[in-house]
Amino acid sequence: MGMTGRPTHTLAAAVARYIDCGSHYNGQRSNFGVVASVTQLRFAQKGTKGLLRARNDVLVLQCVAAGGDRCSRTDVARETGLPQATVSEIVAEMIERRLVREAGREAQRIGKPRVLLELDSDHHHFVGVHLGRGRIRASRLTLTGHIVESTTVPHMLGDDTLATIATAVGRLAKSGDAEISGVGVAAPGIIGDDGTIREAVNYGWRMMPLGQELSRRCGGLPVHVVNDANAVALSEVALSTVDVDTVVVLWIGTGIGAGIVLDGRLYRGAEFRSGEIGHIDTGASLRCRCGLIGCLETVAAEPTIVGAASESDIQQFLAGADDADSRALGERIRRAAQALARLLSTLGGTLDVTDFILGGPFSSHPLAPAVLGAVNDVLAVRVMSGFSPLKVRFTTLGAHSLIFGAAAHAIRQELGVMIAMPAGLAEGVPPEEGSVDSGG
Repeated sequence: MGMTGRPTHTLAAAVARYIDCGSHYNGQRSNFGVVASVTQLRFAQKGTKGLLRARNDVLVLQCVAAGGDRCSRTDVARETGLPQATVSEIVAEMIERRLVREAGREAQRIGKPRVLLELDSDHHHFVGVHLGRGRIRASRLTLTGHIVESTTVPHMLGDDTLATIATAVGRLAKSGDAEISGVGVAAPGIIGDDGTIREAVNYGWRMMPLGQELSRRCGGLPVHVVNDANAVALSEVALSTVDVDTVVVLWIGTGIGAGIVLDGRLYRGAEFRSGEIGHIDTGASLRCRCGLIGCLETVAAEPTIVGAASESDIQQFLAGADDADSRALGERIRRAAQALARLLSTLGGTLDVTDFILGGPFSSHPLAPAVLGAVNDVLAVRVMSGFSPLKVRFTTLGAHSLIFGAAAHAIRQELGVMIAMPAGLAEGVPPEEGSVDSGG
């Protein structure tokens, strides 16, 4: 039996899950030291004592995180295979840095009571920011996902985005005694490792150094930027109550994209363009705003599905009306569902994924349940013999998944660990406005 009273292999699997989630950025340096890769296939440099120590630091922190408040130094040594002396040295340093703390003692049948360890969730806080339509929402979170405070700042196209985000972060940083250890920003567009938004068509941004400039405006705080669809995918891993390590988020708004987590790793591609699925050819005859014909966005983006339907038209359709406008809306939903189901079937067969999640602005639209149901109906009749059925569901926390995903991304970048956020799942949706003044 392992440290939690469960079979040891269960905890070992949980630790392995944390390892994979935290090791995507090979050898990246953060404010907490070098984040070493644990599972990379190729190595570009020789092993050094520093990299080995960084790897061991990550192993220990991941093991403590996976064990909740039920693990001791001996348990960590057993699960990681590290010498007891090495574990004790690393734990002592992490206690000094306020990453880990002793959580009390537990009596044993034989010998001294064992000293339990847990994450120190009171000292290092992270800010998750969602750059959205008409507003910027931000929350200050602990390592376990507890929302300390939230704020909302109006933001319209053409506003100084950097100044607005800095205002939101500044409000959260002023209150409370805990240290802000990093900021995660969920933003649209193609985003590089350095936090540069290479292109965001809807905002007119190209090669915008959001991470670097925002860090400067926030007094040098580490800032990590992640694509909004990827943020939702990360939040699903962080908020999951089971071992979910492979998931695809289908992001639908004015455009269409996808966030992909494979085997616990956020997959972004060689040019950071993974998930750019909105312009895949569906065989339709409509011309896209990009200039091509037949793109997925011409049949399945929110503006295309809604069309000219008014709120009254939508309510009548949902109530079962059979007039011309309702039939036209139903046909647009059917056409979108066919195209989306075909795409998901392809992704499922290519990536061996069965768990798909609908996110993005459209997920909160009154028509979203109808589209989701129509897609699942099509997927249900496309199951190949011997294959698990594909299914699409809504995000765990709706639009607020972006805040958790952004914070999880910052934690992963700074600490090298994807830490589960059970407190976030238990608390549910954070308030639009917390105790921080949310005026413009």
